[in-house]
Amino acid sequence: MVSNNLIPPVPVRPNLNGLQALWLQESGIDRLWGEPLLALGSGRQVEAVSAVKPGVAGPGHLAGTKESGRQAEEQAFATSRSVVSQRPSRQLERPIPAQISQEETPPAVVLRPDLGQLDWPGLRDSVANCTSCALSEHRRQTVFGEGALPADWMFVEEAPGEQDDWHGQPFMGKAGALFDNMLKALGLQRETVFITPLVKCRPVANIAPSKEEVASCLGFLQAQIERVQPKCIVVFGRAANRLLGSNETLEALRAKDCFINDANGKQVPVVVTYHPNHLMVAQADKARVWQDLQTALRIVRSSS
Repeated sequence: MVSNNLIPPVPVRPNLNGLQALWLQESGIDRLWGEPLLALGSGRQVEAVSAVKPGVAGPGHLAGTKESGRQAEEQAFATSRSVVSQRPSRQLERPIPAQISQEETPPAVVLRPDLGQLDWPGLRDSVANCTSCALSEHRRQTVFGEGALPADWMFVEEAPGEQDDWHGQPFMGKAGALFDNMLKALGLQRETVFITPLVKCRPVANIAPSKEEVASCLGFLQAQIERVQPKCIVVFGRAANRLLGSNETLEALRAKDCFINDANGKQVPVVVTYHPNHLMVAQADKARVWQDLQTALRIVRSSS
């Protein structure tokens, strides 16, 4: 019962329609303020109950008799169950998941032509179209290399830099300007030597290429060495470890007489030195680089 502003307050049962009574019954409420909810059936309204005075029976309720109250309560409970049971139930159909084929599609195999059978333009095209490793996904263009063919001098760095990737040429930017000065000191020019990176695509953020990425490009470099036929190969920085397959320090490799074998099994002398990018930070090592270049110059002259 709810109270009102009458003096003294007179308890009044609220008027409920059939929909409101049904909501209460579905919520498990069979009595409201001590009064049972007597639904008259599905779709019929509950009788409105007006003001009820203490000790006076209202419609649908017998006051003062426990037995009649129990019967009314049982009738309300039975009616509410019948009303709920008459409501149609919705059955949600779950979508049947599509059957996944047990047969997996084999990965695409990149077929590389026999590099030994390609001419120089064909080798360049093979590099430009290579997708053998993940580096190809981020490059702007490949850096094949440039210079004379054949050439007595061959210079190899590890991978293209950002400027190299933009222009498609090796040793661009500030490091390239320093490299050009090194060539001038030897009486050389870009047009008289051959310059190429070991890895033909720029690694993301200039990180060191992986062994797999180096192995993917190593065949291109070997094919270039076979066609350039250099008398000496000058290798810069970490490219020396990758090309020679050595874990020794750069200082240890500089002190050694290093060689690699070309496709015909002929030994080609290799001179290891610092990369021009390193010299821009450690200028004191320029004297060591000059010593290394003098060693390479003696090798070339002795082979003439």
